[in-house]
Amino acid sequence: MNDQAERLRQMIAKAKGDTPKRAKTIGIASGKGGTGKSSFTVNFCLELSRLEQKVLLFDLDIGMGNVDILLGESPEHSILDFWKKNLSFNEIIEKSPSGFDYIPGGRAFNEFFELKGTHLDAFILELDELTKVYDFIFFDMGAGMTKESLQFLLAADEVFLIVTPEPTSLMDAYSAAKHILLSSPETRMSIMMNKTKTEKEGANAYGRISSVLSKFLSKEPKLLGILPDDPAVMQAVIKRNPITQSFPKAKYSRSIRQAAASFLAVNEGFIGNTSRPSLFMDRLKTLFSSTAGKGG
Repeated sequence: MNDQAERLRQMIAKAKGDTPKRAKTIGIASGKGGTGKSSFTVNFCLELSRLEQKVLLFDLDIGMGNVDILLGESPEHSILDFWKKNLSFNEIIEKSPSGFDYIPGGRAFNEFFELKGTHLDAFILELDELTKVYDFIFFDMGAGMTKESLQFLLAADEVFLIVTPEPTSLMDAYSAAKHILLSSPETRMSIMMNKTKTEKEGANAYGRISSVLSKFLSKEPKLLGILPDDPAVMQAVIKRNPITQSFPKAKYSRSIRQAAASFLAVNEGFIGNTSRPSLFMDRLKTLFSSTAGKGG
């Protein structure tokens, strides 16, 4: 594993070169609550940072932000202070000892989506600057699908859909995927199977949702990885310390390290690429401006 990590670092350094970077943006969603979405996101970001990636995580779980809790931290500010106190993103960003940066979600978060005019322009401009600083920017969305969260998911370069093998989770995940893909068929989507009893159960569950999406929407999302239903995850949550730090030898930790390494290998040509069409900021500005126009 150490040899693989070293090869990844060399590969990524070569890919970046001297070209100004543009972060890859990833929206993380689930069809329902209880899928372990935020725990996955925190630990996945941590593993990417261990592979020398500069990572920023936006906690956009509306009114239920818990990234700081999972990290065992008590941040002074949240994204609410961006417009309530006119603080910049750089003043709000938390430098987590876990290795990646994050912006806490705060409470009453629905107000964020009512930004218009100069406030919206300021938000877009600041976020645009962040895409030049980081390698990856993750948006941890709330469970389910709202008009507001859909805007971020449609604008992102890729969507991670967190799913468990439970029939209700599979049905809700299909509904969420259908909503996204009908709005934007070209959306790049990956599925992370979580809380699986065995690898076979995870593979079979992924096969079911993938085949349905292929049949009805002509889209086959790739499998990002399979994470076990590991009791160490809950122990880590209780300790308020990411599982990959508190239990690095746990099955879940090993699986998420493998998923992060595989993800980086697949994205070799993406990192540092500023010539990509339809950059995240262009798409996001169009979506928000369209919504603001309708609301005005």
